[in-house]
Amino acid sequence: MDNMNSGSEGEAPDSSGASIAVRQAMHWEAPAINRLIHDSMRTYSSLAGIREDHLDSLHDGVPEIIEAMRNSVVLVALDEASTVVGTVRLCFRNAEKYPEASIFKDQEHPDDIAVIYLTRFAVHQSNRGSGIGSLLISEAERIARSEGVPYMLLHTALSNEAVAGFYLRRDFYIDSVDLSRDYPRALFYKRLF
Repeated sequence: MDNMNSGSEGEAPDSSGASIAVRQAMHWEAPAINRLIHDSMRTYSSLAGIREDHLDSLHDGVPEIIEAMRNSVVLVALDEASTVVGTVRLCFRNAEKYPEASIFKDQEHPDDIAVIYLTRFAVHQSNRGSGIGSLLISEAERIARSEGVPYMLLHTALSNEAVAGFYLRRDFYIDSVDLSRDYPRALFYKRLF
């Protein structure tokens, strides 16, 4: 994971022309990330018809975010005022962690297949639809490719058509659907190479 810590920072305009910087999060940004995730997940929960107690992300606090910064990659999108307007967490794992994934069923050694699992993806409500989510996905893909990780995975509710559509438009595919949390939770994947 050497390339991730090289201070790589991407800047691009959002769809309104404002400059957005995407980079690895700093520990002092954890409170802002926490607020953003909680606000976004409450909206997500409402739009998808999911009870809030079914969302693990709403149980996280600042200590969990700081711990995630040690054990994974937490990206932030910053506006021109350096306000956190988007975030996503990249967890490096092996495919064996996803036994339900049909894309790995025929693999002889799924423990040899690296994946990046995207979680805690959030964009500030006033910035949705401006391209910030796409910038975060692009940076996650850049990191995955630089680390030689061929797959990106994530879960999201199929009942939230806007979110599911966002991933489908970015070449993610639905692998499987789980109903164990009382809502249709899809495992999405994208093969990078």
